[in-house]
Amino acid sequence: MQRVGVWCSLGVVGVLCLAGTAKADDSIKEGRWEFTTEVQMEGMPQMPELPPGVKLPPGMSMSAKGNTMRTTMNKCVTKQDMVPSDEGKKNCKVTKMDRRGNTVTWRVECQEGGTRTTGDGTATYTGNTMQSRMTMTTQSGGHSTRQEMKTTGRYLGACVK
Repeated sequence: MQRVGVWCSLGVVGVLCLAGTAKADDSIKEGRWEFTTEVQMEGMPQMPELPPGVKLPPGMSMSAKGNTMRTTMNKCVTKQDMVPSDEGKKNCKVTKMDRRGNTVTWRVECQEGGTRTTGDGTATYTGNTMQSRMTMTTQSGGHSTRQEMKTTGRYLGACVK
Protein backbone atom coordinates (compact mmCIF):
# COMPACT_ATOMS: atom_id res chain seq x y z
CA MET A 1 0.00 0.00 0.00
CA GLN A 2 2.89 2.37 0.77
CA ARG A 3 4.35 1.69 -2.68
CA VAL A 4 1.12 2.87 -4.31
CA GLY A 5 1.31 6.09 -2.24
CA VAL A 6 4.94 6.65 -3.25
CA TRP A 7 4.12 6.09 -6.95
CA CYS A 8 1.11 8.42 -6.71
CA SER A 9 3.28 11.08 -5.06
CA LEU A 10 5.92 10.72 -7.77
CA GLY A 11 3.20 10.95 -10.43
CA VAL A 12 1.82 14.15 -8.90
CA VAL A 13 5.33 15.66 -8.71
CA GLY A 14 5.92 14.71 -12.37
CA VAL A 15 2.65 16.33 -13.49
CA LEU A 16 3.47 19.49 -11.51
CA CYS A 17 6.93 19.66 -13.12
CA LEU A 18 5.40 19.28 -16.58
CA ALA A 19 2.81 21.96 -15.77
CA GLY A 20 5.60 24.31 -14.66
CA THR A 21 7.47 23.66 -17.91
CA ALA A 22 4.35 24.28 -20.00
CA LYS A 23 3.71 27.52 -18.15
CA ALA A 24 7.26 28.71 -18.91
CA ASP A 25 6.66 28.07 -22.63
CA ASP A 26 3.49 30.22 -22.61
CA SER A 27 5.41 33.49 -22.83
CA ILE A 28 5.33 35.67 -25.90
CA LYS A 29 8.37 37.88 -26.27
CA GLU A 30 7.55 41.55 -26.55
CA GLY A 31 9.86 43.40 -28.90
CA ARG A 32 10.75 43.78 -32.55
CA TRP A 33 9.80 40.88 -34.81
CA GLU A 34 10.32 40.25 -38.50
CA PHE A 35 7.29 38.64 -40.16
CA THR A 36 7.36 37.02 -43.61
CA THR A 37 3.95 36.30 -45.10
CA GLU A 38 3.04 34.25 -48.16
CA VAL A 39 -0.38 35.02 -49.61
CA GLN A 40 -2.13 32.72 -52.08
CA MET A 41 -5.29 33.93 -53.82
CA GLU A 42 -7.86 31.39 -54.90
CA GLY A 43 -8.62 31.49 -58.62
CA MET A 44 -5.83 33.93 -59.49
CA PRO A 45 -3.13 32.48 -61.77
CA GLN A 46 -0.83 35.49 -61.37
CA MET A 47 -0.49 37.97 -58.51
CA PRO A 48 -0.75 41.59 -59.65
CA GLU A 49 2.32 43.83 -59.64
CA LEU A 50 2.38 47.04 -57.62
CA PRO A 51 1.25 49.98 -59.76
CA PRO A 52 4.05 52.33 -60.93
CA GLY A 53 4.95 54.91 -58.29
CA VAL A 54 3.41 52.98 -55.38
CA LYS A 55 5.87 52.55 -52.53
CA LEU A 56 5.66 50.13 -49.63
CA PRO A 57 5.96 51.41 -46.05
CA PRO A 58 9.47 51.49 -44.53
CA GLY A 59 10.63 48.07 -43.37
CA MET A 60 8.37 46.21 -45.80
CA SER A 61 9.32 44.40 -49.01
CA MET A 62 7.27 42.42 -51.53
CA SER A 63 7.83 39.89 -54.31
CA ALA A 64 5.39 37.87 -56.42
CA LYS A 65 5.74 34.51 -58.14
CA GLY A 66 2.73 32.88 -59.79
CA ASN A 67 -0.31 33.15 -57.53
CA THR A 68 1.83 33.67 -54.41
CA MET A 69 2.90 37.03 -53.03
CA ARG A 70 5.52 37.27 -50.31
CA THR A 71 5.92 40.26 -47.99
CA THR A 72 8.37 40.90 -45.18
CA MET A 73 7.90 43.52 -42.50
CA ASN A 74 9.10 44.44 -39.03
CA LYS A 75 6.72 45.15 -36.17
CA CYS A 76 6.89 45.81 -32.45
CA VAL A 77 4.86 43.14 -30.65
CA THR A 78 3.31 44.24 -27.35
CA LYS A 79 0.87 42.65 -24.91
CA GLN A 80 -1.80 44.88 -26.46
CA ASP A 81 -0.95 43.88 -30.05
CA MET A 82 0.38 40.38 -30.71
CA VAL A 83 -1.17 40.03 -34.17
CA PRO A 84 1.50 39.46 -36.87
CA SER A 85 0.01 41.82 -39.46
CA ASP A 86 0.52 45.21 -41.08
CA GLU A 87 -0.43 47.85 -38.53
CA GLY A 88 -0.32 50.59 -41.16
CA LYS A 89 -3.61 49.79 -42.90
CA LYS A 90 -6.02 52.54 -41.89
CA ASN A 91 -9.07 50.81 -43.35
CA CYS A 92 -8.53 47.57 -41.35
CA LYS A 93 -9.26 46.92 -37.69
CA VAL A 94 -8.63 43.97 -35.43
CA THR A 95 -12.12 43.44 -34.02
CA LYS A 96 -11.29 40.53 -31.73
CA MET A 97 -8.08 39.24 -30.18
CA ASP A 98 -7.73 36.40 -27.68
CA ARG A 99 -4.64 34.88 -26.11
CA ARG A 100 -4.39 31.42 -24.61
CA GLY A 101 -0.86 30.68 -23.47
CA ASN A 102 1.49 31.21 -26.42
CA THR A 103 -1.32 31.18 -29.03
CA VAL A 104 -3.15 34.28 -30.25
CA THR A 105 -6.35 34.23 -32.31
CA TRP A 106 -7.88 37.28 -33.95
CA ARG A 107 -10.49 38.57 -36.38
CA VAL A 108 -9.87 41.47 -38.75
CA GLU A 109 -12.34 43.51 -40.79
CA CYS A 110 -11.46 45.90 -43.62
CA GLN A 111 -13.68 48.26 -45.58
CA GLU A 112 -12.52 50.31 -48.54
CA GLY A 113 -15.06 51.71 -50.95
CA GLY A 114 -17.32 48.85 -52.04
CA THR A 115 -14.86 46.17 -50.95
CA ARG A 116 -15.24 44.36 -47.63
CA THR A 117 -12.65 41.92 -46.32
CA THR A 118 -12.90 39.74 -43.22
CA GLY A 119 -10.39 37.30 -41.86
CA ASP A 120 -9.55 34.98 -38.98
CA GLY A 121 -6.05 34.07 -37.88
CA THR A 122 -4.12 32.00 -35.36
CA ALA A 123 -0.48 32.54 -34.37
CA THR A 124 1.67 30.42 -32.08
CA TYR A 125 4.82 31.94 -30.59
CA THR A 126 7.58 29.59 -29.41
CA GLY A 127 10.68 31.26 -28.03
CA ASN A 128 12.23 33.33 -30.84
CA THR A 129 9.92 32.05 -33.60
CA MET A 130 6.28 32.34 -34.62
CA GLN A 131 4.01 30.47 -37.06
CA SER A 132 0.57 31.69 -38.14
CA ARG A 133 -2.22 30.99 -40.60
CA MET A 134 -4.97 33.34 -41.66
CA THR A 135 -7.88 32.97 -44.03
CA MET A 136 -9.43 36.11 -45.51
CA THR A 137 -12.48 36.57 -47.71
CA THR A 138 -12.88 39.66 -49.90
CA GLN A 139 -16.31 40.61 -51.24
CA SER A 140 -16.62 43.17 -54.01
CA GLY A 141 -19.13 43.70 -56.80
CA GLY A 142 -21.03 40.50 -56.00
CA HIS A 143 -17.87 38.37 -56.18
CA SER A 144 -16.02 36.68 -53.36
CA THR A 145 -12.29 35.85 -53.29
CA ARG A 146 -10.49 33.82 -50.65
CA GLN A 147 -6.87 34.32 -49.61
CA GLU A 148 -4.71 32.01 -47.51
CA MET A 149 -1.82 33.55 -45.59
CA LYS A 150 1.02 31.72 -43.90
CA THR A 151 3.36 33.79 -41.77
CA THR A 152 6.63 32.94 -40.07
CA GLY A 153 8.26 35.26 -37.59
CA ARG A 154 11.55 35.67 -35.84
CA TYR A 155 12.41 37.77 -32.82
CA LEU A 156 14.95 40.53 -33.55
CA GLY A 157 15.33 42.19 -30.14
CA ALA A 158 14.00 45.16 -28.25
CA CYS A 159 11.82 47.74 -29.99
CA VAL A 160 13.63 50.89 -31.08
CA LYS A 161 11.99 53.98 -29.61
